[in-house]
Amino acid sequence: MTMQIINTREDLDSVAGTQAHEDFMVLLKGTMTSKQDTQAYPEGYNAPGYEGEALEPIWIDVEDLVAIERFGFTKEELLAL
Repeated sequence: MTMQIINTREDLDSVAGTQAHEDFMVLLKGTMTSKQDTQAYPEGYNAPGYEGEALEPIWIDVEDLVAIERFGFTKEELLAL
């Protein structure tokens, strides 16, 4: 089995209709958001000797379209697939 390396839109278009293309599109869609911790941690939190309250992270989804735009897609195009 040969692994296709996809670095550009040309690379992606060259494997159109294949499992490699489908797999890459799923991965590309997955780059549209990332998780970001928005908890306000006090100074020194997690430092050795910290004795304050343990805080749980507060995760939010943050949209980041840089990767899909690099491949010439818009958010609307990928969501329609």
